Amino acid sequence: MKHNIRHIQRQSFLEGAMILIIANIVIKLIGAIYKIPLKNLIGADGMGIYNTAYMPYAFLLNVAAAGVPVATSRMVAEAVALGRSTQAKRTFHITMAIMLALGTVLCIILIAIARPFVESIPNTRAYLSVLIFGPALFFSAVASAYRGFYQGLSNMYPTAISQTLEAVVKLIFGYGFAYLAISSGASIEYAAAAAVGGIVVSTAVSALYLMVKTWIRRPLHVVGESRSEGYSERRAKLAKTLGSIAVPIAIASSIMSLTNIIDMYIIQSRLQAIGYTESGASALYGIYETMCVSIMNLPQTLIASLTVSLIPIISANLVTGSRETAVRTTESGLRLTSLIAFPCAAGIFVLTGQILSLLFTDDVATATPLLRMMSISTVFICFVSITNGILQAIGKERVSLWSMFFGAGVKLAVNYVLIGIPTIGIYGAPVGTVISFAGITIFNLIVIQRSRVSPRRWGSILKPMAAALVMGILVWLVYPPLAGVLGSKIGTLGAIAVGAVVYCVVLYAIHGIYKEDIVMLPKGEKIAGFLKLR
Repeated sequence: MKHNIRHIQRQSFLEGAMILIIANIVIKLIGAIYKIPLKNLIGADGMGIYNTAYMPYAFLLNVAAAGVPVATSRMVAEAVALGRSTQAKRTFHITMAIMLALGTVLCIILIAIARPFVESIPNTRAYLSVLIFGPALFFSAVASAYRGFYQGLSNMYPTAISQTLEAVVKLIFGYGFAYLAISSGASIEYAAAAAVGGIVVSTAVSALYLMVKTWIRRPLHVVGESRSEGYSERRAKLAKTLGSIAVPIAIASSIMSLTNIIDMYIIQSRLQAIGYTESGASALYGIYETMCVSIMNLPQTLIASLTVSLIPIISANLVTGSRETAVRTTESGLRLTSLIAFPCAAGIFVLTGQILSLLFTDDVATATPLLRMMSISTVFICFVSITNGILQAIGKERVSLWSMFFGAGVKLAVNYVLIGIPTIGIYGAPVGTVISFAGITIFNLIVIQRSRVSPRRWGSILKPMAAALVMGILVWLVYPPLAGVLGSKIGTLGAIAVGAVVYCVVLYAIHGIYKEDIVMLPKGEKIAGFLKLR
């Protein structure tokens, strides 16, 4: 019997990536609107409580939402490429059953460990916030099952819409709840917990949207599927394959999240060991995490969009024997990562204090040297994201697992030693971050170079670095006169605009924009023809 596959808005690699990149830009703008006034509302101490509670949630969320959805995306893409719609549908059903069970178990685990977790830091005021994060785990797990399914169908709209909806609801309810708590005279710890309550509402709304959309539209419909002989065995085989792919990916993703939790322990405990009080260490950690790490990770969220779109495309091409297309997609993914990572790192390095002053009102002097030191790690974090995705797409997820183990060990060791030195303190944390992600990047690239999707034009991947260097120098020269005439804030925005123009012009002049990338966009042939690209 012929199966009916109804694909809604199936996209190419770059089309899908652009949908998610645009969505992520919107989400980050909403996040800035949320986090910046939230930090001004509850202070560095309140953000320290919020971020402390977020760490175990983020770790368990990685356990739930990293491995299984990626494995689902890859397996659905391969099944659809081979015309096996029944197999694709079964994969989704297995995924949903796993995520419902996993989300429930992890929610219970987070609630159970809340008290011993906060007492072990110590940051006992984060207890209520950790508890409230529990239900958000369940809803996030359910939503991630749907997202993995749609990504396997190369339809990125549901993921983009659900994540944007989640960000909007978090902004409204998270800040709203915290504001009501502060207005009613509640303590900082209750205000932080109220903000977490907004996350629970937002994840529930996101999961509900995906559930209703799938029920109404039914993007993958299989006619006449019967439970014939061997039905249970086929499902068991699919579940085993799903697990063999998902477990290494989940562990690799969870390693960095677990590292961040241990790092939180190290930073706060080592700061207290060299003389800081509990609230002082919490405030300094809040500055580091909210003002530095969040900005450093902004470009990586865009690269994550490339990764999500890239995995099913490479997997589908390899399973159908289209190795040449898989190679070109890999090369395009690395090149686009360079296009984003290098100018972002250069801009953060040159305008560190100005960017922080644009976003925050307090603690800028403390955060500026930390963020400047961390700016170089922006490039490596972006390449870790895309190279891990490539390794997962070609079936080498265990390689990314071991590279993440290595990087995590280096980061923790360096941070423990340096932060415990009174003359260095918190400034040891950026050093560990740079060394760690640089090592992971080099390891992953060596493996990719020796794989069946090895890029053939590494020079095209490095051209953005030269353009970003020129851009950084010109931004550094142009900012002082702009600030003198327009003021610091407008001057910063002007310098960023000048930098963007210079970067694009230099990139075009050195032939760093490639036709094969542009043609994957809507009306890409016309754009490439207008630009006269090679």
